[in-house]
Amino acid sequence: MFDFFKIRKTTTPKSFQLSELIEILQDGVCITRESGDLIYLNKAAYFFLQIPTNSDITQINFFNTFINDPQQAVSLKEQLEKLGLIRNQELQLRTQQNELLDVILTANVLGDYRLETFGYLFLFKDVTELKRIQHQLLQTQKLESVGLMASGIAHDFNNILAAIIPNAELIKLSSKKEDSNYKRAEIIEKSAHRASEIAQRLLTFTRQGDHRNYETLNLNKVINDSVELLVHGVPDHVKIEQKLQPDLHLLNGDASQLQQVIMNLVLNAVDALPRGGMIEIITENYIIEKYYQVGSLDPGKYVRLSVIDNGLGIPLEIISKIFDPFFTTKDIGKGTGLGLSVVYGIIKSMNGHIEVSSRVNKGTRFDLYLPAEVKLESKETEENLEIKQSRNMTILIIDDEEYVLNILGDTLEYLGYKVAKFTSGRDAVNFVHSNIDNFQFAIIDLKMPDMDGRETSHALRKMKPDLKIIFTSGFDDQPITNEDMVGVVGFLKKPYTITQIRKSLKEILADK
Repeated sequence: MFDFFKIRKTTTPKSFQLSELIEILQDGVCITRESGDLIYLNKAAYFFLQIPTNSDITQINFFNTFINDPQQAVSLKEQLEKLGLIRNQELQLRTQQNELLDVILTANVLGDYRLETFGYLFLFKDVTELKRIQHQLLQTQKLESVGLMASGIAHDFNNILAAIIPNAELIKLSSKKEDSNYKRAEIIEKSAHRASEIAQRLLTFTRQGDHRNYETLNLNKVINDSVELLVHGVPDHVKIEQKLQPDLHLLNGDASQLQQVIMNLVLNAVDALPRGGMIEIITENYIIEKYYQVGSLDPGKYVRLSVIDNGLGIPLEIISKIFDPFFTTKDIGKGTGLGLSVVYGIIKSMNGHIEVSSRVNKGTRFDLYLPAEVKLESKETEENLEIKQSRNMTILIIDDEEYVLNILGDTLEYLGYKVAKFTSGRDAVNFVHSNIDNFQFAIIDLKMPDMDGRETSHALRKMKPDLKIIFTSGFDDQPITNEDMVGVVGFLKKPYTITQIRKSLKEILADK
């Protein structure tokens, strides 16, 4: 009934029939009757739709079998009847193996010489891989946008806590243990430290982690250490099985951060096993041979860490949200929603990739890909300082947050130092210009408006080259150059305690 036209002969050695050209197309081609029953499929269509080559295709209806949404099938028929064609429509086809295939579909009405419709021609391009990559890019952009917001929140959070914690400590130091004020200050201090932990998790999520603790390590050892710590936290009805490759590639990373990753994933798996079950922890060497084989990772040697459980699984509608900060399905008070976002942040900070697959009531699998033998810049050695401690030392402190400035000043005075306080780098520079011999040390906040800590440090050292700088910050997303670090002898991370301030100054003044 249906024949293909022949193409005219050209200068090429062989004449091709149209049917031969259609067969070698990389896109799927289907020809159906008006009812939708199949007449013809090319090789690509057989492959994409997962149809055995020996099937009787006349018993298969394109609309009923492959269009995933019945309403969409009705809409396609209406468009073909009214317009005679469908152009570049994005939809999902369902294969004969019941798998979903993302395609871009083009279709035309086939008519006879009387212009009466006798069938349809469908051409579809598989864009499943393209959609997957697009989804990954959108997810990365979304998380980076949330990360920017989270880092700003963490910065403000740390500034507030930098005032709360030392104030609570000073109240405790000036009160007797049996006083109600002492107990209130203790509660404030503990709550502030808890808030500080959350702020640090936010910074970890934004991948602003500190790489100074990176070292060459064996992931298998980190896993063994983590499982030992988890022994008392895992109920008896949950079994942990380790399948660790003996000759595993070495990594360059922070052991404590990786331990946090493993413990978060395992404890999440435990929560998914209320009636008991199995958690598998698997490590293996993995080679990425081409781009986009795994996420957007470059080809090379990797270590793959898999954490697999046979628990409740993750519903499809929320699986794309699990790495979002503060997203949790746990009851109020039982989770912050930062566990998996921290895992995501740590893995990304190591230039790795994380994938998750899950089926409800079947279980969940997390696959983490970490680059092997990552080369990091070597740490610069700090110059030895020859500073003699002076009881009458005056320390210049500069911070644009007045409440932080005041409590830091009060703390330094409590420790026996004199202070000069400024909320502006420019004001501090003008003051030092007239009192150049009165200062040996300056504590400068890195992130300030108008004139930030770097500019302030440069201006002060230009006037007084022997001035020793201590930088302080809760979060700073700007790079620090070698020039910025000239004369810098210490760093105070917000929020800090009185003990940390005392220890930091003691080490610096003791030439450590």
